[in-house]
Amino acid sequence: MRMSNNWSRAIITSPAERIAQWVSRVAVAPLFLLASAVAASATPVIFNQPFSAKAGDVISLTGTGFGAAPQIFLKPAHQTKPLAIPTLRGQSTSVAFQVPKGQVFDVYEIWVSDGSTTSAHVLINAPHPMQFSDQEVMGGMLFRIFGRNLYVNGTTPKVAFVDTQTNTSLAATVNTSASNDAYQLYLIAPSGIAAGRTYKLVVDNGYGSTTADNTVLGRAIGVDHFGVRQAWGVDFIYQNGPGYKAGVAGTNENDHHVYDVTSDPSLNVHAKGDGVTDATWAIQLAINTAASHGGGLVYLPAGTYRLASPAGVGLTLKSGVMLKGHSAADTKIVYGPTTPQGSSYQFFAIYWPPGTNLSGITDLSLQNVDKTSQIVVSSTVNHGSASKIALLRVNWDLGSGQSINLQGDKIAIVTCTIKQSPNSQNPNANGASGVGPIIIQQASNFLFFQNMVSWSSGQNQMDSLTNAVIEGNHFTRNADLMVATSAQTSWPYPYGTNPITVGAVVERTPGRQVSVNFGKNLVINSNIFDTAGNALKYNWDDGETVLSEGGGPNPRTDSGTATSATALSIADDSRCTGVCSWNYYPNSVVSIVSGAGAGQIRHIVSRNNNTFTIDQPWDVIPSPGDRFAIDVPSLENALIRSNTMSGNPRGIVLWAGTFLNTSIFSNAMTDNGGVIVRPDQRAMNGTNGAQFHFGRVHNI
Repeated sequence: MRMSNNWSRAIITSPAERIAQWVSRVAVAPLFLLASAVAASATPVIFNQPFSAKAGDVISLTGTGFGAAPQIFLKPAHQTKPLAIPTLRGQSTSVAFQVPKGQVFDVYEIWVSDGSTTSAHVLINAPHPMQFSDQEVMGGMLFRIFGRNLYVNGTTPKVAFVDTQTNTSLAATVNTSASNDAYQLYLIAPSGIAAGRTYKLVVDNGYGSTTADNTVLGRAIGVDHFGVRQAWGVDFIYQNGPGYKAGVAGTNENDHHVYDVTSDPSLNVHAKGDGVTDATWAIQLAINTAASHGGGLVYLPAGTYRLASPAGVGLTLKSGVMLKGHSAADTKIVYGPTTPQGSSYQFFAIYWPPGTNLSGITDLSLQNVDKTSQIVVSSTVNHGSASKIALLRVNWDLGSGQSINLQGDKIAIVTCTIKQSPNSQNPNANGASGVGPIIIQQASNFLFFQNMVSWSSGQNQMDSLTNAVIEGNHFTRNADLMVATSAQTSWPYPYGTNPITVGAVVERTPGRQVSVNFGKNLVINSNIFDTAGNALKYNWDDGETVLSEGGGPNPRTDSGTATSATALSIADDSRCTGVCSWNYYPNSVVSIVSGAGAGQIRHIVSRNNNTFTIDQPWDVIPSPGDRFAIDVPSLENALIRSNTMSGNPRGIVLWAGTFLNTSIFSNAMTDNGGVIVRPDQRAMNGTNGAQFHFGRVHNI
C-alpha cells in the first residue's frame, strides 16, 4: 500500500479547557473547531483567517459580531473595486465562502459586514516569514527563510535586510536555481551586513510584503573551517597564532592552539593510539591546555584511543576546544568497561559542563565496548545547558549505552552516523518505550542535518525545541523481535487487538522514530524514516513515525475565569487569595474560549500572580466571567514536509495537544501509518475520576 498526503495547510489549535476548543483557520479541506455560543459583538471582528487561498478555494473566517447574515467583501490588491462574495455558511462567529473560480491570484484584502458596520481588513496570500535557517548571518552566506507564501506563481520574490538602528535597507539575492516554494526561500545574504547589528527581514512575494516577527544578528565574514554549516562555526580556532614557534625558546605559548595528543612538545603526557593504553589523561591534558590559551584544536592522529578511567570519567570538553581526529574511518575512541562492575558504577564518556561555549567533536569514531548493558552515558550536558556545540562527521556506536543527550543554544549535529544496540539500557523493564540514541531537549537554534541513525527500541526524543531544522537525515529502526513467554502475556497491546499469547512473535520493546513535543519554529524536511531487519510487530500502542504529544500525561495546561482584563492583560483574581500558582511555562499561550472574544489566542510574555500580560492587544477585550485556557503549543510554526516513510505502524501523529500554524504535506508513505490529528486535551475529574474530552473536530 502506498499513501501520500498533501495537506497544504493544517492549522490547528486546542486549548486545554473543559468547555470548548477550536481551530483557527480553514483552507481547501479545512479543519476547525468552533467555540461554544458567544455573545455578539457590536462590530464585526475577524480573529482568524487562512494564510493562503486561490481561485475556487473554500475558506473560513472566525471571529465575532458577524451577525445573522454575514456579508463578505474581497478586494484583490491589483484591482480598484471590491467584490461582494456570497456566503456558503455564516453565523455570528464564523463564515465560509468560495474565492470566485475565475479570480486572478493576488493578495486578497477581505472584510466582513453585518449589514451596517464592517470589520478591519485582513490579508490572504501575503508572505509570512516565520523562521530562519540561521539566527546569525554573514554577508554572502547561503540563508533560508521558512514560512508561508514566500514563492508563489513563479514571481521572483525580494528580500531586504533592514538595520533596526539606522533603518538602512540591504537587498538580498534570491537563489532562483534552488528549490524555492511557498514554504521555503533560498537567498544569499547581502554583503554589507555589519557585525553586531540586528536586522529585520522584509519579504515581498511579488504580490505584497511583510516584515518577519523575528530578527537576525549580523556577523563579520569568516570561514567555517570545520563545516558546522552555521555562522557561529567561524568562531572555532583552527591554527596556532603567529607568536608560537614549536621548540623555540621564549615562544609565545598563549598563541599555542593546536595540540597533537601523541607528540606535542608542550604536553608532558602523550597518548598512545594502540587501543590498550589508557589515553584519558593525555587527551584531557591537551583539552585543558588548549582551553587555558583561549581555545584551539586537539588533534588525534589515526589510531584507537582507549578511555579506561577507573573513576568512570571519560573526557570533559571545554569552551573553545574542538576535538578532531584524522578521519572517522581511521581514528577511534573506545570507552566503557570490558568486565562487569558494581551496581553503583557509571561511566561518562563525553561531558560538556553547563556553561560550555563553543566546543565540539569532528572526524572521529567513538565506540562503547561494554556488552552487558551497564550504565554508560555516551554524552551529556548535565543539570544545565551549553552553547555552540558541534558534532561533525562523527561515527558513534553507542552499543548498549545511553543516549547522546544535549541541551542548550546553537547545537549542530551534521553528517554523523549514530547507532545503538538492541540491549540498550533505556527501554524500561515494564515495557514503557524509553528513549533511543538521541535526546535533545530545551534547545534553541538546533540543526540536525544529513545524519544516519539506527536503533531498535525507544524513541529519538527532541523536545522543547525553538528554531530547529531536522533535515536530510536517515532514521532506521531495526525490528527486535522475540517469541513471547508467559512473562509477556501481561504486556500491553493496542486497542482492538488480541492479548499477547505464549509463542507469539512480538516486539521486544516499543519505540518511535522521532518524538517532538513543545516545538516552536520547527522544520522536519526531506528525511527518510524506515525500518530494517523484520516487519515491526504491532503489539504495542506505539510505533509513530513522527509524534507530537504535548498534551501527554503531564500537560502544561491551566484554565481560569476572567475577573478583569485590559488591552494587554487578563486576570483571574477569583483563583485564590495571596500568592497563587499556575501551570505557566515559557511560550505559553492564552486562549479565550467563551464570551464575545472567544477564539482569540495570544502569547503570554509575563505573569504577576493572577495577571497575565500578552504580546499583542486583544481584538475584543474579554469581559468578567469569560473563560480562558492556558497551554503550551506542542507544535507552533511547524513544517513537516517531503519526508519518506515506510514500515512504521503509525505515521505522523499530532495527539492530545495544541498545534498552531502546523503544515503537513508532500510526505510519501509506503506500508506505513498515515496522518492522525487529534487536538484534544484530557483531564481527570477530581470528584469521580471521569474523563472529559475537550472539543471536537469538524470538517467543512
